[in-house]
Amino acid sequence: MSIHPMEFRYGTREMKAIWEEDFRLRCLFRVEAALAQAEEELGMIPPGAAEEIARAAEITRPQRAKEIEDEIGHDMMATVLALAEESPKFGEWIHLGATSNDILDTATGLQIKASLDILEEKLKKMLALLLDLAMQNRNLVCAGRTHGQIAVPTTYGLRFAIWASEVGRHIQRLKELRPRAAVGKMSGAVGTQAAYGRFGMEIQERVMHHLELFEVDV
Repeated sequence: MSIHPMEFRYGTREMKAIWEEDFRLRCLFRVEAALAQAEEELGMIPPGAAEEIARAAEITRPQRAKEIEDEIGHDMMATVLALAEESPKFGEWIHLGATSNDILDTATGLQIKASLDILEEKLKKMLALLLDLAMQNRNLVCAGRTHGQIAVPTTYGLRFAIWASEVGRHIQRLKELRPRAAVGKMSGAVGTQAAYGRFGMEIQERVMHHLELFEVDV
């Protein structure tokens, strides 16, 4: 079932795939794997645990997490249990210190990042096309218009160049948006990071580095 916040039928194939439930669950798995990697780097979980948990994140079926959720009625616990089934030796170390929204919110950050990646790639292709058309038509004269009336001559090249400039600004806006939207957090219960001990700030920094996300400010 779709979890898209708006009408789903008009989305592009690749954008809809990002906001389907299966991709969402795979993002949850990725966040758990990144948390395990950060915790192993800091000596909080046994050596080898992060590798096994990362492998589990790759092979665990999203459908299995949904099946467990139907049984126990808790989405985040279902995610952890599904990963633990594929990580028999180190399953007990999955989700150590995290609170549910650490994983859920950071997974949303991954979905937003993936969406922005698609938009930026499309805009860059459009920019390249418009720049080519601007050069190809720089001497092709056409009528200018003002107040709906024919005005002095201009060129199609100039028009394409103006549109290219606008698209270039859109690309810049997306880049400025990323630090505010493609973000995640690892703060533990009630946001104090106490569950991570003295490594609280570093856990968050490392997890976001591994996921290529920005950190929340507070």
